[in-house]
Formats: sequence, C-alpha cells, structure tokens
Amino acid sequence: MESLLKIISCLMLIVLISVQLLLRTPLRQNFTDDSLNGRDLKTFESTLYRGSISLDALGQYTPNSCEVLVNGELLRTVDAFPIELPVVDGDVVEIRLKKDYPAFYVFLSSRKGQISTDLVESTVFVEPGTQRILKVLVNKEEY
Repeated sequence: MESLLKIISCLMLIVLISVQLLLRTPLRQNFTDDSLNGRDLKTFESTLYRGSISLDALGQYTPNSCEVLVNGELLRTVDAFPIELPVVDGDVVEIRLKKDYPAFYVFLSSRKGQISTDLVESTVFVEPGTQRILKVLVNKEEY
C-alpha cells in the first residue's frame, strides 16, 4: 500500500510539472482558449469577474455618431442610449465621437455583477475624438 501511494504521488508531481511547462510554451493558447465567451484568457487570470454596465446620455445625441470601444476594440455603434455592455474585470470602456457632431455627457446608470468602476465623477463630457469613460474593477466589498 505504501509503494502505491509513492507511485501515485510521483505521477501527480510529474503531471503538475508537465502542465506548468506546457503553460509556458506557445501551446498555452490551446489550453486556455475561452472561445465560448469570445476571448482568450490572460496569463494572470484565474477567475473572471463578470458583470454588465449601463451607460446613458445627457444632452443632444445624434444616432450612430459614436462608437463604444472596450479595451481599444470596437464593440458597437450606438444608435440610442441607454446601452448595456457586458464587461469583465480589467476592461477599459471608451467612447469615440465622430467629427462635426455635438458633444454630450455620458453617465453610468447601473452596474450588475461582481464589478465596480473607477469612475470618480458622475458624468463624463464626450466631445469629438476618443474619451476614456471608466475602467472595470473587482468589487472588493463583496469579498
């Protein structure tokens, strides 16, 4: 019985070392692919804290004049506010307003899930160009 436990513990140690080595190789993409959720896991992620945020606008907004970017990638073109965005911790939300369109204000109307934001002011002034709105953080109050 004692020799069986030694063999099993050696096998577990070998498996542990081999998995750690495989995660350091280019084969990592095959092991950490999260294609059901649409993106690859980053090296520091072990648990994803998901949620959603709703953004609303104040002022005169022209339909299809702005785009929402998450982590620098185009998520959608906004036809009407409010919009709900699925986010995970670490995401940076930006809005790009096209040239020659009137400026307006954007505010966070709601958030759902285990997330919070670094938004300090209640509203963010959006003028032509790209403005950073907020960064999604883990809600530490729930843990």
